[in-house]
Amino acid sequence: MLTWLEINSRAIQHNLRQFKKIAGRKVLLMPVIKANAYGHGFLNVAKILQKNKETDRVCVASLDEALELIKNKLTKKPIMILSFFDQDEKKLALTIKNNVIFPLYSLENAGLLNKVGESTGKKVKVHLKIDTGASRLGILPREALDFIDKLKKYKKLYLEGIWSHFASSEDDFTYTKNQHEIFQSVCKNLKDRNIFIPIRHIACSAATLSYKFTHENALRLGLSLYGLYPSSKNSAIQLKPALSWYTAIIQVKTLPTGTKIGYGGTYTTKRPTKIAVLPVGYWDGYDRRLSNHGYVLIKGKKCPILGRICMNICMVDVTNLSVKAGDKVVLVGKDKTKNISVDDLAKWCGTINYEIVDRINPLLPRV
Repeated sequence: MLTWLEINSRAIQHNLRQFKKIAGRKVLLMPVIKANAYGHGFLNVAKILQKNKETDRVCVASLDEALELIKNKLTKKPIMILSFFDQDEKKLALTIKNNVIFPLYSLENAGLLNKVGESTGKKVKVHLKIDTGASRLGILPREALDFIDKLKKYKKLYLEGIWSHFASSEDDFTYTKNQHEIFQSVCKNLKDRNIFIPIRHIACSAATLSYKFTHENALRLGLSLYGLYPSSKNSAIQLKPALSWYTAIIQVKTLPTGTKIGYGGTYTTKRPTKIAVLPVGYWDGYDRRLSNHGYVLIKGKKCPILGRICMNICMVDVTNLSVKAGDKVVLVGKDKTKNISVDDLAKWCGTINYEIVDRINPLLPRV
């Protein structure tokens, strides 16, 4: 095992406890494990959540992710699909038999779920998605009353929840507040017409940390479950990063002055330079934008990346270190007094921490 990730389950448990303190006992905590648990390992994180007392429900993106949990008997906590599901009635029947909760954003989906509910003899729990300004999935606020009225004919649907999603809760208070007011207005209109929907949720990690007024009675905990902050402003609690990423040196050699390194020869040595070759590249999710820009940690020292990141390999400067093949290399994590964070990689790549972890190859071992 030359390149691997280590996932700290205690860090995930810690982060859940912090958010439960924020939420309080009457608010449902619904961690999100879509996209391979934000790169942390879908099934292993699911196992942690199934045993965790703070977790009320587990959220996934798709029908296939829900089926993967069912296949692995990880159904103790209710599963909610947040985004999309195909029209395979056999797959839908299996998830409905396992009490999976579905998002609702079209009458076509309502009819399909009702049909499968009839064939299985099960009531299907659904949460109506309101598009309050992200302009993704969901019905427009002005359509909500008419939409719910049309749902009455679908006797196998139980409208358990209503929800929405913020577009800019990391950095735009005004837009976030406006979205929340739209959502609350929809809920009030329903209440005024004696339509009671038990569960309401709109807050993600960023909104949960920054704006208590968004909490409603359920929270979806995404990025921050894994100890990462959605923005630099989110410091209401102390989170613990759960992911560390390691590799090992596979060759060490010294290059003379004037030697070009890597594809395109984008780096030329300015002195005799000892390099370590590492078995990790953009196939593994180690971003090509780190070329000639980032660094790794070896024996507690910063070692700059030289040349372009290759598909499976990269090279680093170890001129002033005594190293050999097999020595451990830190890509993300701590080494003595030094640390490389996911946020560091995101800064070097000019992107967000979400992308860094989500794009780590799911085939890499998670320990």
